[in-house]
Amino acid sequence: MLGFMTRRDASHDFMTRNHAATQAFAYQLAEVWLDLHPNASAEQLVDFLRQEALRAEAAAAEVAVARDGVTMEQAVADLAYMHEYRDLMRKELSTR
Repeated sequence: MLGFMTRRDASHDFMTRNHAATQAFAYQLAEVWLDLHPNASAEQLVDFLRQEALRAEAAAAEVAVARDGVTMEQAVADLAYMHEYRDLMRKELSTR
C-alpha cells in the first residue's frame, strides 16, 4: 500500500501515527507517575514531566552536536525554540 501513496500522504500518515504514540505515551507516563505518587499535586506532576523533557532535550542536543556539528549552546537554543508549544496549546485548548 505504501508504494501507491504520494510522498505527502506517507509523511502525513507517519506524523499522525507519531502524534498518536506521543499522546499515548504522555498520558500513560503521567498516569503511572500519579499511581506511584497518589498524594502528589498537579505542580509536582508538571515538574516531573518538565524534568523528563529536559533530559530528553539534553540527549537530543548531544545528537545534534555529533550529527550536525553545532555547538552545544546552539543545539540547546534550537531545541528550546522548536519545543515551545505553550502559545499554540493555549490557543487550541481555549476553543475546546
